[in-house]
Amino acid sequence: MATYLYRARRRDGSAVEGSLPADSEQAALATLDRLGLFPLELSTERRRRPRAAPQGEGGFELDLSGLLGARRIGSETAARIARELADLVRAGVPILAAIDAVGREPRLGEGVVWGARDTRDDQRARLLLADVRRDLAQGSSLADALAQRPELFAPAAVSVVRAGEEGGFLDAALRRVAAFAEREQELSRKVRAALAYPAILTLLSGAAVVFLLTWVVPRFASVYADLGGALPAPTRILMATGDFLAAWGLPLLVGGAALALAAARLLRQPAARLRLDALALRIPLLRAVVAQACLARFGRTVGTLLASGVGILRALEIGREAVGNREFARRLAGTLAPVREGAPLAQPLRDTRLFPPQVVEMVDVGQESGTLAEVLEEVGDRADAELDHALRTLVTVLEPTLIVSVAGVVFFVVLAALLPVFSLNSLIQ
Repeated sequence: MATYLYRARRRDGSAVEGSLPADSEQAALATLDRLGLFPLELSTERRRRPRAAPQGEGGFELDLSGLLGARRIGSETAARIARELADLVRAGVPILAAIDAVGREPRLGEGVVWGARDTRDDQRARLLLADVRRDLAQGSSLADALAQRPELFAPAAVSVVRAGEEGGFLDAALRRVAAFAEREQELSRKVRAALAYPAILTLLSGAAVVFLLTWVVPRFASVYADLGGALPAPTRILMATGDFLAAWGLPLLVGGAALALAAARLLRQPAARLRLDALALRIPLLRAVVAQACLARFGRTVGTLLASGVGILRALEIGREAVGNREFARRLAGTLAPVREGAPLAQPLRDTRLFPPQVVEMVDVGQESGTLAEVLEEVGDRADAELDHALRTLVTVLEPTLIVSVAGVVFFVVLAALLPVFSLNSLIQ
């Protein structure tokens, strides 16, 4: 039994830290839930790392994505919060009262009337909004309060809110944040929906093959063993494979799970993640999906920030962080120095060799005409459309490939199992 250190919040929003004994992280989380605490950080004593160190080059990245309480809230919840805040502020409701209204826990029956679901994301969002409200009451700006809670809104959203506060158009800024979160949610849904069928097909096909090898084949093997005689080579291979899985199936399963956990931990390292992201930009078919998704995020993020009054350098920095691929972001880092020295944006983008020529030309014209924000948002929309096409192409290739592969394996299993039947007389003799 290990001792787990935790940082959590009570239902009233107050923070609490402590330790508890538990057999696993899941057991520790269950204990915190019974105590009415919402975890923000959970780790063993030897693995706990300081929270104050910043993320970035030369530092470390605190990755607690496996814990429910440490992840950023979903884009659907973030979009709803921003949209409701925008509507209330536009109606003239003071920001403190607006946050109180949005962060109020629904009473019994309200979820039925409005069709709302009180999810874990909603509960965490209410706790974070209570912290934001307390900071505002103490004189902090909304952007500064949100920046202290990155679980609630991404840096791009915080920059839009800051520009809206400084420019006096907070309601419009919040609507932009909501629209941005909704488009990000739609992008994630597209990718998940496109890859769901191949993933399910792979899982079910693998389970079917394992079932054939571990349950069906041994029954044929016992029959053939009673008959005696020499079996065909495919049948011997099939029997050996079935025996191997029957004897080593559980150790292989445990080993595979351990390898998966080790790979997940390795991918938390920046260098390993950078190599994987670079590989994703080189694999045919996959690179089109990854590049278009990065381009959509970059164009949408930078365009939204520029339209909200954020400076181009800050917008490029945030857009670079938002692309979701470290190799893509690494190449984009080369655009900052030329733009800081006064160079037009088009040439540094061309030098990255990530942007299609027509996109570079659009950016060049947009910067000359003063419509760069609109052009970049249009680039994001076009990249979304291209992403749809790239996903359809990928799935179109994946589906028949998987079907043919599985059909080939099943055909071999059936053929190898039935081959001795065709020479049954010789076996009996």
